[in-house]
Amino acid sequence: MDREREKAQHRRKEVLVLRHVSWEGLGAFEERLDTRGVPWRYVDLFANQPLPDLRLARALLVMGGPMGVYEVERYPYLGEEISAIGEAVQSGMPTVGVCLGSQLLAAALGAAVKPNPAGKEIGWGSIRKIPAAVTDPLVGSFQAEETVLHWHGDVFDLPENAVPLACSSMTPYQAFRWGTRAWGLLFHVEADPALVRRWLDEPSMRAEAAALDPVLPERLEAEAPRYEVHLMHLQEVVLNALLGPVETFKV
Repeated sequence: MDREREKAQHRRKEVLVLRHVSWEGLGAFEERLDTRGVPWRYVDLFANQPLPDLRLARALLVMGGPMGVYEVERYPYLGEEISAIGEAVQSGMPTVGVCLGSQLLAAALGAAVKPNPAGKEIGWGSIRKIPAAVTDPLVGSFQAEETVLHWHGDVFDLPENAVPLACSSMTPYQAFRWGTRAWGLLFHVEADPALVRRWLDEPSMRAEAAALDPVLPERLEAEAPRYEVHLMHLQEVVLNALLGPVETFKV
């Protein structure tokens, strides 16, 4: 009975979602979490919301943003966030970092983050599993090649003792796992058509895409529905790795 009570208390804990700009939130993960009945809340760092003790959360989702990990002078909260993420993952906290979130996780583990010498990678494109990913609890459930949404200009070195999981033609490390419960995903599986439209409504994001190709913003939006259903599967894969299979959440 004590074990069951402990499980119930754990299920009532919140998933903390670290958000760096208002438009880069959970995306399709929000519906997936709500369907599971998992409580969650945003910690809006861009609005100077204080960081709680991340080690007390049920799990962490660290989302994206347009800033660089190295822009601590411009975004002072990044230094505290990197330290807090490091403490949380060292304590065994289940964590998934997405895009900027993966870079923050890498930095928290001592790896360098820098502009990609190959240039910005923006658009629907493939990632490929690395052999070490075959037994990974998250990327192991991906196909050998998957189409995801890329939107990043920075890349990370592989943290010490991390396992590389995926790459792309422009980026050697698209995903990694550190320990058994922390993953960095440089790509986006949470990008459903609504989130893509939301991003393109932001003038800075539309301009960034258009600078690579004037028709890229329209192509991003037009192609989003093509990948929506399969990305739902990948969203569940991510949450299963982070939280456990859905059936374990029944109270």
